[in-house]
Amino acid sequence: MTKRASLFSVTPEAGATPAVTHPPVKDEKRPHGRPPSREGKRTFSVYLKPEALKQLRLLSVQTGQSGQELGEEAINLLFEKHRLNRIA
Repeated sequence: MTKRASLFSVTPEAGATPAVTHPPVKDEKRPHGRPPSREGKRTFSVYLKPEALKQLRLLSVQTGQSGQELGEEAINLLFEKHRLNRIA
């Protein structure tokens, strides 16, 4: 068996035009790739029993509100209960 020539040893042909490379385009719209509605916000997760999660999703469908909206409402009601500002 003969040994193959290295791909790096090949020289470009005379008159061949080099491939044009463009600098990468920066996406300045979203610096972290998150939607504008989440800018300035942080994540807070809660572990729920499967029955509670099912009930929450059903409530979301029945009311037409997203899980985000229901969560904000719940947090604000908790703040109100403890006489804190409703800022969620």
